[in-house]
Amino acid sequence: MKVLHIGEYVVGGVATYLNELAAYQSQFFDVYLMMSDYNSASDFDVEPDHILRYKYRRHPKYFLPAMNNIRKAIQRIQPDIIHIHSSFAGMLARSLFFVFPKKASVFYCSHGWSFLMDTKPVLQKSYYMIEKMLEFKTDFIINISKYELERSVRLGMSSAKSRFVYSGLRERNRSSPSTPNVPVLFDHIKGDNVIQLLFVGRYDRQKGLDVLLDVFAKYPDLQDLIQLYVIGDSVLERNEWTFPDNVVRLGWVDNNSIDRYYEQCDAVIMPSRWEGLPLVALEAMKNRKAVISSNRASLPELVSHEVNGYIFDLDQPEELVRILRRLDKRTLTDMGEIGRSIFVEKFSADRMNEEFVSLYYEARNMSVTLQHANLTSRSENFE
Repeated sequence: MKVLHIGEYVVGGVATYLNELAAYQSQFFDVYLMMSDYNSASDFDVEPDHILRYKYRRHPKYFLPAMNNIRKAIQRIQPDIIHIHSSFAGMLARSLFFVFPKKASVFYCSHGWSFLMDTKPVLQKSYYMIEKMLEFKTDFIINISKYELERSVRLGMSSAKSRFVYSGLRERNRSSPSTPNVPVLFDHIKGDNVIQLLFVGRYDRQKGLDVLLDVFAKYPDLQDLIQLYVIGDSVLERNEWTFPDNVVRLGWVDNNSIDRYYEQCDAVIMPSRWEGLPLVALEAMKNRKAVISSNRASLPELVSHEVNGYIFDLDQPEELVRILRRLDKRTLTDMGEIGRSIFVEKFSADRMNEEFVSLYYEARNMSVTLQHANLTSRSENFE
């Protein structure tokens, strides 16, 4: 079976997710990855000649050339499964099938529905109408959280085509504390009692880093209690933010080393405005770290308040301030152990990959059944 994964900007959580799928599926299938040549990661566990890139920026002048490149790749590879990741890739790839025949089974995962974003109602409605139209050229719609499945179906997306598959992560080989290029974060702290928080994500409005920076600016006493490490950078937006003295900016970190950063922090913080199912939270839980998160979208599916972390109302920043002021290392350690248990039970890569393989075979069987029905119908008409 040939599987073609198509993404747009494949970086951060989407890159991690895609690599989890590709690494596992390459054991059984002939797997190809296709993505933008801009803002995409370079390290994937597939053969280099199976990684395809198209010239692209998120601007209308690039849409048609990108679609043409995707069409040519599909014609050359002749995949049995086309698995599309993220909204813009979903638009570029699925739009082709309104003009050209769709011979493969099409899977689509938005990785966070655009019509559920924290944005203007007119934009939400427009995004929904686009997704509803493209649904006609989709065989399986993958939702990565219960929240997204329930909300999208309630709004009118096809319940028959919709599926729910929690994201999963595999265990990596542990890096040594002396691994080159992995700094010892304790070198930066002001004292043993200072809480070390880790933020991982894009410098975009969605991830809410600005919320956290504003809290530190408004309540300067927190800067003596908290040391914040920020992994990431700008991707979709170019924001000019002021970073207080208690913030250490680390840029993007290689996936093979990132567990060392999780290991060294006391907790992970996620002040997101919206999410699909954030892999950062799963990375934290895998590494026995408590998660401090907003109450938005799917985050309460992952974090239970005062169990494996803390939940705060994003519209009430004083709630976050109260949580930050009473953090202590021992409680965070205990919460991290609970989070690890939740991760093992629900969010392993093996569980996710086995579910997708089952869905792929279901799609193939449906395709074979449909072809047989068409042949039978033609034979009857001929008689």
